[in-house]
This record gives sequence, C-alpha cells and structure tokens, in this order.
Amino acid sequence: MNYTSLVTKKKQYKYSANICFDMKNDEKLAGFIPNVTTTEILKEYLLGIINRNADVHSRILYGSYGTGKSHLLTVLSDLLGHVNTDGKGIVEFLKSISKYDKDLASEINRFVKEEQPYLVVPIYANFGDFDKCITYSLKKELERNQIDICFKSYFDDALKLINKWRNGQESKTRLEEIYKANKIDEVELLNGLENYDTKSEKEFNIVFRAMTYGAEFVSEAGNLIDNITLANTVIADNYRGIIFVFDEFGRYIEDTGENIKVKDVQDLAEFCDHSDFDDYLILVSHKQLSLYTDKMKKSVSDEWKKIEGRFKSTSINIKYDQCLSLIPHIIPKKKEWNEFKRKFRVQLNELYTQAYDFKGFLLPPEDEGINPFEGGYPLHPITLYALDRLSKKVAQNERTFFTYLASDEDYSLFYLLEKMNLNEFHFIGLDAIYDYFEENIYSYRGGEAREIYKKYQVAINKLGLGVEKTVQIRVLKAMAVIYIINDAGTLASDEETLVNVIDADKEIVKAAINDLEKQKIIKYMRQYGYFDFLDSSIYDFDSMIEERVSSVTDETAVSVLNEEFAEFVIYPYDYNWHFHMNRIFLPIFALKGDLTKKTLLRFLPKYYDGMIAFVLDKKFEISDYLVKEGLPERTILVINQNEESILDEVKRYVAIKYYYSIREELKKDDPTVEKELELYLSEQKSILRDVISGWRNIEADGIAVVSNGCEHVVKSGKDVSDIASEIMMNSFPRTIIVNNDLINKNTVSGAIRLARTKALSYIMNNKEDMLEECSLMSPEHSVIRSVLSKNGLYDGEDNIGNLNTLPTGEVSGEYVYREVQKYIHKCIKGQTGVKELYETLKKAPYGLRDGYLSILLAFCLRDYENISIYFHGSEHDYCEEELLKALESPEDYSLYICNWSDSEREYIEGLEKVFARFVDEKAKNRLKELYEAMNKHFVAISKAARTTNKYVSDKAKIYREIMSITHKDYNKFFFETLLQLDDDLAELQMLVQKIVFELEGVTKLQIQTVEKAVRSILEIDSDISITAELNRLYESDWKEKRFKSFDYQTSMMLDYLANMNLSTNDEEIIQELGKVVTGFEIEYWNDSKIEDFYEAFSKMVTQLNNYQVQDNVGADEIKVTISAGNEEEKITQFNKGELSGTSQLMFNKIKSTIDNFGESLSYDEKMQVLAKIFSEIM
Repeated sequence: MNYTSLVTKKKQYKYSANICFDMKNDEKLAGFIPNVTTTEILKEYLLGIINRNADVHSRILYGSYGTGKSHLLTVLSDLLGHVNTDGKGIVEFLKSISKYDKDLASEINRFVKEEQPYLVVPIYANFGDFDKCITYSLKKELERNQIDICFKSYFDDALKLINKWRNGQESKTRLEEIYKANKIDEVELLNGLENYDTKSEKEFNIVFRAMTYGAEFVSEAGNLIDNITLANTVIADNYRGIIFVFDEFGRYIEDTGENIKVKDVQDLAEFCDHSDFDDYLILVSHKQLSLYTDKMKKSVSDEWKKIEGRFKSTSINIKYDQCLSLIPHIIPKKKEWNEFKRKFRVQLNELYTQAYDFKGFLLPPEDEGINPFEGGYPLHPITLYALDRLSKKVAQNERTFFTYLASDEDYSLFYLLEKMNLNEFHFIGLDAIYDYFEENIYSYRGGEAREIYKKYQVAINKLGLGVEKTVQIRVLKAMAVIYIINDAGTLASDEETLVNVIDADKEIVKAAINDLEKQKIIKYMRQYGYFDFLDSSIYDFDSMIEERVSSVTDETAVSVLNEEFAEFVIYPYDYNWHFHMNRIFLPIFALKGDLTKKTLLRFLPKYYDGMIAFVLDKKFEISDYLVKEGLPERTILVINQNEESILDEVKRYVAIKYYYSIREELKKDDPTVEKELELYLSEQKSILRDVISGWRNIEADGIAVVSNGCEHVVKSGKDVSDIASEIMMNSFPRTIIVNNDLINKNTVSGAIRLARTKALSYIMNNKEDMLEECSLMSPEHSVIRSVLSKNGLYDGEDNIGNLNTLPTGEVSGEYVYREVQKYIHKCIKGQTGVKELYETLKKAPYGLRDGYLSILLAFCLRDYENISIYFHGSEHDYCEEELLKALESPEDYSLYICNWSDSEREYIEGLEKVFARFVDEKAKNRLKELYEAMNKHFVAISKAARTTNKYVSDKAKIYREIMSITHKDYNKFFFETLLQLDDDLAELQMLVQKIVFELEGVTKLQIQTVEKAVRSILEIDSDISITAELNRLYESDWKEKRFKSFDYQTSMMLDYLANMNLSTNDEEIIQELGKVVTGFEIEYWNDSKIEDFYEAFSKMVTQLNNYQVQDNVGADEIKVTISAGNEEEKITQFNKGELSGTSQLMFNKIKSTIDNFGESLSYDEKMQVLAKIFSEIM
C-alpha cells in the first residue's frame, strides 16, 4: 500500500476558479471551505449589500493566486443573484458557514428564500476599453436572463445607420463604392460592430466620413452610465439592482496598459456610490493596482492611485495561514490515518515540533486537542507554508495551490504519494514541490523567479546527473524554492532548515550540503548564516583575497570608504522643519591623523552645510577631541574605536575589487569567474554597509560623538540629527525661508529652470507690475511667491497670507535684502565681482541655495537703470541669460551700476537724439544700444569720410580713431573715452553732433572740388551747366572721333557721353564722371584721388581735342567696319603696330583654334565667329 491510503482526493479543486463560468456550477457552493477570514469578508460584503447599509458601493478585493478569492466571489455572486440556491449546494454551504457564524447562515437562508435577487454581471475582459467590457457583459447577462434591451451605443447607432444606407438605392451604391475604395469587408464590419470591436469603429469612421463628405460621426446614443440607467429601469420589478464583478482586474490593467481610460472606471464607481439605484462595482486583483501601474508614465500612475483610494479595499491575505485551515478539507484523512499516526507517533511529533519552532505560521485560535499541523500531513508543515507562498509567487490558472493538492498531474501531491511505501515514514519535502511548479517558474521571462531558475540550472549543470547525486539535487531544489519565496527573515536556506525539510536521512543531507559547498556549487554566506547558489570558478578566491589584503594600506581603505560608501547624508530634521529646506551633513571617513589635514576637504563641495566625520581611532582618548582648532567649520565627529575590524573588512573589499578589475584576464582560464566575483563583491559590500549603518545610527559599541569641543551623550541616529540641527541653528540663523522644494536647491530641474527664466523676465522687464503677465499658480508664479512675496520682499501680490518669519520673529527676507543692497551700493561706486555677493550669501549666516539667487538679485536691481554685467572686463547685456551665467560662474563676472547725474543723463539723451534713427528704444541696455547706434552710423558714412584728412577737423579725426576701435566697456566708452574730445559733457554732446554733420558732408565737399577741376579743365564759367557743355563738346567735335580706339578710360567716357541723360543735374554728372575717369565712386576716394582725376581728365580732353578725323585711313592706322543688314553699323579705328608678346600669344591661340576646326566649319561660319567677337569688343 502507498500513502494515497491516508488521504482523500477532492476533485472539485482540480481546476482553478473562473467566475464567468463557475456561477452555473452547483458544486462551487457545496465545495466552498470557509474559514474565519473568508467568513468575515463574506459577511461584510453580503450583509452590507442585502441590508442596504453599505457605506461604499465600489469595492476592491485583493488576494494572491491560491487564496480562494475567485471562489469566494463566485459564492457571493451565486447568493446575491440567487443562482444555484435551490439545490443541494446551498444546503452544504449553509452547514459549513454555520460552523463559523450561525447568524450569517440564517440571514443568507432568509435572503435567498424571501428577497429579490440582484442581477450579477461577471465582467468579460475582452476589450481594451473598460466601458465596452462593462456594456458587453451587461448586455450578455441580460440576454442570458432573456431581458431584451437595446442600448443606444455607438456601435448600435452605427449598425442602424449602415442598415439605413443599405435600404436606399443611391446610398447603397455609394456605400459599396466606399467599401471597395477602402478595402472594407461589409460582413466583417457588421460583425465587428455587433461585437464592439475597436477595429470596426475605425473602419466605420472612414465609411461615415466618406458618406458625409468629411463630417465626423457623433452618436446620438448615451454613454455607459445611460446604458446602466436604462438597464436598472427595465429590471426594477424583478431585481434589486446590478452588481458588476470584475475578476482578474489587475491582470486586465497589466494587459491593456495605458490604453485603459481611468476616468471610465472612476465614472462607474461614482455612479454606483451616488446614483439612486442599488448598484455595486467589485474589482478583484492579486495585488494593489498601484503595483500594476507604477511603471506607467507618472501622470497615469498618479491617476490610478487616486482612483484606487476611492474604493473600499479588503484583503483576503488573512489573519492566520489559511493553508492550515483549508488543507484538512482539501485532503481529508481516511480511516487508515489513525493506525499510521499511532505507528509513527515519534516521527510525526518531531515534524510538529519543527513546525511550532518555525516562525512563519500565523496560527489560528487554539482548539483543544486539535493539532493545527496534522491536517497538512503528508506535507511537511514547512512545505505547506512554502506551497502557499510559492503558488502566490508563480502560480497560474492551470497550476495553483489547489491543483497541486487535487490533480492527477505529474509531480502533484497524489502523483508523489503513490510512490511512498506506507510501511515507511515519509513526508512531502520542500524539494518535492519544485518539480510541480518548474514549468511555471520557467515561463517567467524576467524577475526574481527566472533568475533563481537560471542559478538552479547552472548548479545542476556543474553537479552533473547520476543516482549518487540525488540528494544534492534535492538540496538545490529546496534552495530554489526558498529563494523564489524570497523571505529570508522567515524561511532561509540554513543547514538546519535544509536537513529538516528534505525527506532523507539527516546525515546524508548534511553530507550532500558539504559536498555542494566543496564543489563550489553553493556558498555559505557568513554574514547571514545561510547558503546561496555560487557560480564558482577554478580559483581559490578565499585564499587569494586573504593574501591580497595584507598589501592594502589603511589610507587606501579610508579613501575607498569615502569614494564608495559615503552615499548617505545626515539631516538636521529640526532645523529643516523650521526653515522649510533640506540642509545636510555630508559624511567623510577619516583616520585620527587626517582631521587637521587640508586634504580632508577634497571630498566636500566648496559651500557645504555641515560635515560629519566618521573617525577610526583604536587608541581613542576623549581629551584628544575636545580641541576645536584645525577642524573644518560645522563638523560633527563620530569616533569608532573598532578601527582594526572595520579596516579589515574594507581591505577585504579592496582585495575583491582588485580581482574583479582583472576579471577579463581571469576569464580566459574560467568564464564563470565573473559571476563568482560579483557574488563576493556583493556580499562584502553588504557587510560594509551594515557596519556603516550601525556606526552612523550609533548602534555599535565603542562610539563617541563630539562637536564644538564637547562630547555628547548619544544613543541613536536621532540624537546625532539633533546635534546637527543645533549647529545649523547657530550657523545659518538668517537664511531666507523658501517653502518650495523645487527651487530651494542648488541644482534645479529643466522645468524649473524654464520657470525661473520666465520669472526673471517678469521681474526685469515689467517695472510697474511684474505679475501682470504671470499666470496665477503657474510654476513661475510659484517661484516669485515663495522667494519674494512670502518673505516680505515684494508687496505687490494680494492674498499672500502670513509672511515667513525666522524663529526670532523677524521677517525672513530682511537680512538677505540688506546684504544684497550693500553689494549694490558697491556696484554703484565701481565694478564689483559677483563672487563677492555669491560668497557672502552662500556662507554663514545665510547659506542660501543657488536655485533662487538670481531671483533675489534681479528683484533688488529693479530700482536701478544702466546695469552692466562684465565677463572678464567685457561688457555683456544685462538680461536673464547673462544674470544666470554670472551666478553660475561668479568668479568670471562683475557688476556695475551707473547711477547717472542730471548732466550725464542729459548728455546720453542728447546723443540718443543725434543717433535716433539707429537706436532701438526697447533695448534693455541703453549704453550698449547707443554705442551700437553710433557704430552703425560710423559704418554707414562714406569711406572717404572715414579716411580723409582734407575735409574734416582735428576733432573729427580723433572721433574717427575712437570709433575705429571695438569697445566692450560701454560705461568707459561714454564717460572716459569720448571725453578725449571734450571733458564738458554738454559741449561734448554738441561736438559729437557737429562731427556727425562733418562726416556726413565729406562727399559733398569732394563733389564740389571735382566740379571746380572739371570747370577749370573745360574752361567753363560757374553759371554754365556742365551737362550742357559736355553735350555740346560731344556733338560738335568728339562724336565723330568715338570710332577711334583711344585708351580705355577715354573710350569709356565717350560711350558715357553718347548715352548721357541731358536732364541729369551737374552734381550727378560729376559723380558719374568721377567714377568713369578713375574707376571708383567719389565716396570711396582718398585725398590723393582728386589729383589723379585732374590729371586723367585733362589728358582725355587733350587727346580728344588734338585728334583730327581724316577721310582716308592713315598709313599707321587700321579701320574695322561691321555692317549687318538693319543693325547699327559699328566702326573702330586704331593705330597699327607690332604685336607685343602677350598679344602675339593671343593671336596664336585664336589661329590655332580656327585651324583645329579645319573643314568642320565653313568659311562663312568662321567669319561669323570672328565678326561676333569684333562686335562684342567694339
């Protein structure tokens, strides 16, 4: 006989519960096993609903896989809906409930016999849209109960509209064309609309837009709430209300992700809570909804948290272990049990003793004579505990706590019991349940269970298979189960546990554990006292590490502590609460001799709140620490006398890190070395963190705390925080209170940087009302309000409430405001480094944060004009961007405020009028804008005006020299550099205006000079028009000479005169003539160009006057004439002479080109080419 003779198999637990199908199953009522917790939940839900005194109608029931929550909801649904309440099932159910609560059983019996039922609607999670799931399920349940209701939904309206179009001749034809054009199958579309398919909704929208020439479909139907209201109205005579039960809702959220509309869930919950109907919404989930939504984007996750908070939640994770109360009902004992119990009394008692010693069970109230663990045998009690927890971790619908106990599958309970000889004592050990759930564990593609599975497989591969390895494999399986459950505080893989929970001889199990450790398959974790999987290598790292430790110095160990383990801070909580900020004490590890070294500060930022030094000193003497000199400001010393033990652990860590750093080299001989070193590193890091935690929280022995030369009696980390608060109170009593964590920090986020820039823009540009354009409750408004308004600096905001006050009662902003004003007064006297203000505000007694410094400074500068920011002596715009840069790099910037006198103001305003056409009145920096206007003017005047010495005054020449140089310091330019012209500002302004007129008049003076030269050469009186005289000379004499080839300029002048506009005035003619003769426009001439003009023009006139036109061509001349039909005849005549070297080269190239074409070009074509060349150059 085998162990199946001891217990009965209850086949109703063979399959997992599904409320959508199980409501029709009479066995679900009969097979329900109540316990204290499920009875209480049933009572709360049922009586609250049937007595109509439930305070909330929207509920969430939480419970892991295998807790029976779906079975409980099925029973609740059957009772409320009067389903299966007229057969044997209800009788058995009421008997079971009576054992726990007779009054509840009586009330249930009364309700199912005398009261009307509820319409219970189990929700089918077939759609991504929550409202479609509800509507579909409601409609399905109504149809199942033969209640005919037509919902006015989108899909129903769409179906009606399509049917209408199909009944019209023209619309039907058009509809079919649209189907064809968009490749839409009408049958699939209609089926989709009938089944609320989202794809059909999209296709119908395409059809509707095409049918209506672009209109959007808006259903005349109501929404989900309208449909539920209609259903309530129709069923009112036969049902009390509607109860929506959504099982596996957590998984539904997980599957649909962010696509589900949170508001749909909220709307239904609020309808159930507040409508006139007696409706309920019950959601069922394995875990809190926030655990499904925490990986969604923050806005969606936050919405779910709000919604979840509106539901009344109940957990079926019960007061004591339901596995102990359920198991006797699931595997009840047969009569053979009594004999077996007598026979193996000693062994059973040993198991029960182990169970009582095990701290994992929450035991039910004791019943006299009943052993709470007996019902679970042949499972070891710890196996039963693990089965419950493991099923909650990895169970799926196919394999759960219940199916393990009741199914016929491989590795299930009864599969194993059949292999156990009843004449021997055995139990189902922890390793035995691994095999049943292995497929579930393997199916997880991520997470802890999958990682443990990988470790187990690696261990098995290293161990190898074989009969002699059986117990080792069972140890590994037991360890895998323990690590998947992951509750080391309750169930750990220590030797005692492993020996007790494996059904084998204890000495054999111990030997197997030792063998696994020797083979480096598992590793004893000395810090925790239990075994873990080890991906071991060929190296003996324990020996290697010990050997390496001796080469690590104390200084190196301390340096590593600072670089890798100073990852915490100490908060002065009391101070931070009073001042609404987060000051911190930064940790530094040190040897006693390090305390007075300057290198100690290398681990601290330049501006720190406080420092807490964790000092190692095995020869501790308190008198050595009662001297304050030489220590950094605001320091707390936490001295630990356990120097050697702590340094040894750090040195071990350093040694492990060394081997990890050369892992690539080590991997050449053994690829598994990396995993092993990671385990060593992780373990050692954990050990060190525990040591440091005990040190910082004053939990270890041999620790003293000193500050300001006084020893403190400290018992906990809170006492250290109180000391830190006292130091902060004394060091930073005048800080400004900014109750805005987003800006009250040194480094702000991108969004707050943008808000700060906007706030600065309002402060700097809106002199009258800086909040005029600032939206209330916007981030930038919050910045201005928290920094300025609440601290009494800005009084232009209404409804500000009480101002921030220091513990002394003074308004928070007063001291800081005075300090900034002191700095501003220095800036009025001369350039003052921004670093001076920055350092003052960062140090005691202020200690301000960088986030809002620019807001403070910009506000204090609102009353001043002519503010200049200098970057290494170069003046930059005073604007938001430059102010922020100045406070980010204060050592590179300085500030100057030019506080003008009346005469200085009049001087600047006068210059602004002189250069008004170049000045932008909206510019922030008046001096920069005025300088740039003067520069634009200087660039705009003629080149001659910028270079001539003939037509301008000496003052103008000095002005030109000044303007020819780039100036970056605009204050210096206007109030020092320009004063080289005249040190009287009023005179200087008029002088600059005069110089401007001078420079703008240079071209006119040049033209007048050229005109005199022309009149002199042509011997024209001042009252005679130059235009007329030139035209007379051309027509009377020079015209017939224009065919003569003179020099280039003379020929150009003849061409100009031939086409001259006789209406052009003399000034324009002079300018054109100047350009023709010299090749340059007059405004680009230098002073010597007038002489060049005089000489060249004289030569031209002489040439033209001396040349005599002859009828015949002279012996030393060549004449070329080109006549082409109706085109104007072209003639040129030039002197004959020997070809120069260059012209001979040109001739040779042209002749060679013509010769190369040979017969491919006719003679006529060749002559046409030559004629065209002549025509273009003549």
